[in-house]
Amino acid sequence: MRNKIKSRLPTAVIFISLILLSSCDNNVQRNRFFFRMDTMTQITLSVPRSFDVRPVWQSVDSLLAQAENRFSTAGDNSEIRALNERASNALPVSPELCEMLKTGLAYGDTLDGAFDITVLPLKEIWGLCEQCADDDPPPDSSRVGAAIQYVDYRRMRVNDDCDTVFFESPDTRIDVGGIAKGFVLTWLASLLKDRGIDNYLIAAGGDIIASGSKQDKNPWRVGIQHPRNPSELIATLPLKRGALVTSGDYSRFRIVDGNRYHHIFDPSTGYSCNQNQSVTILADDPVRGDIFSTGLFCKNAEHIITFINARDNLECLVVDYAGNIRVSDGWDAAYLLE
Repeated sequence: MRNKIKSRLPTAVIFISLILLSSCDNNVQRNRFFFRMDTMTQITLSVPRSFDVRPVWQSVDSLLAQAENRFSTAGDNSEIRALNERASNALPVSPELCEMLKTGLAYGDTLDGAFDITVLPLKEIWGLCEQCADDDPPPDSSRVGAAIQYVDYRRMRVNDDCDTVFFESPDTRIDVGGIAKGFVLTWLASLLKDRGIDNYLIAAGGDIIASGSKQDKNPWRVGIQHPRNPSELIATLPLKRGALVTSGDYSRFRIVDGNRYHHIFDPSTGYSCNQNQSVTILADDPVRGDIFSTGLFCKNAEHIITFINARDNLECLVVDYAGNIRVSDGWDAAYLLE
């Protein structure tokens, strides 16, 4: 049996022009890369020429480092690890983590269990978790069936004051990888706003958030990567305000005997979803984009588009398992490159 492990970041490559244009405008673009949370984050600012960005970069790196430490499943100071290694069925949690968990649980209901923050046992047996060895053999059906028994977001809850989490089963373990990045991008946007920065583009893997415009007053322009040809784009679009989030079967996966197994699982089967190659959500905030791009990934394109069309401030682009591109009603066809 041939077992080939691949991990490619980011999940959506956003090609952004970083050339500083010379003009009479006093604004310039400043750019910085950060590697945190197993993701390369690129932040581009349009600020006055005299603006000192060094304190901003320091604050950004501090925020990302704290998020990496607190919300990973394996970090020494991880709040997630502390919950998963709990000795009690009720534990205090920070306001930030409680809000994250509360949101994840609520969308579990909205998506009929397709988005489940207790999915860690599946990631572990498939060798697709943070601490997993890349050469772990794929599990047989009995191991998958056993792991599914521990995946059920309804076996945990947070109290009304949002400071304590309760578990009904000692075997329930959580992973906030499908939601944490969206929250972190929201916090980064607030950090920049607090420092008087209104024009920025943040690209963290497949999660993008934008505000304002580039130095030349034109909108930020982002691209969506082809899920099978990473050097190609399937769409580009202007983004003045909001979020663009892509989930794909190509960011972390393994090929076993010609079959692709990746990190987005169907909680009802225990296996990777095989309906789509990528799902991109255009949303008003990155948290909703994160949740819907992951939680809808196991559905067919028609279901996804119907779901998105029925909701405000959402659009989508779906590349199905055969490579066909489908878009929601409000997606501008001019954005497509094929």
